[in-house]
Amino acid sequence: MHSEAITIHATYDDILIPSAHLRELLTVHQISEDIIKSCETALNELLKQIIEYVCNGDIQKTITVNIACNASGVYIETQDEGNPVEFAVNKLIKAKNLQPASQDDSELDQEDMLDELWYELDTGKNIWQLVKYL
Repeated sequence: MHSEAITIHATYDDILIPSAHLRELLTVHQISEDIIKSCETALNELLKQIIEYVCNGDIQKTITVNIACNASGVYIETQDEGNPVEFAVNKLIKAKNLQPASQDDSELDQEDMLDELWYELDTGKNIWQLVKYL
């Protein structure tokens, strides 16, 4: 498994840094452009929400982004010490594990959708995990 860890300040300009690292890592592993775009979009949307609602625009706060890739998937984790999450990220990021049981998978654009999205609050940190299986 190849991985990278990037720590950024909670600013909109810094969102581009982990996205560039994500794209580079996935390109090296010959991941399709569609999957790269879906992962970038999900990461960018999540970081925007963390900056706005969790860190409340406090640019002194930091967000750590861990990116890993292997033959079975792309794994992205973010950690921050902002306020506990109070927004419904499933409205912004589509993930199979968040779809209603009645939702027909054939109706959904599989390339744009992540496979899993998880959140936990652990030792004062918000931890998000985004997963796209290959």
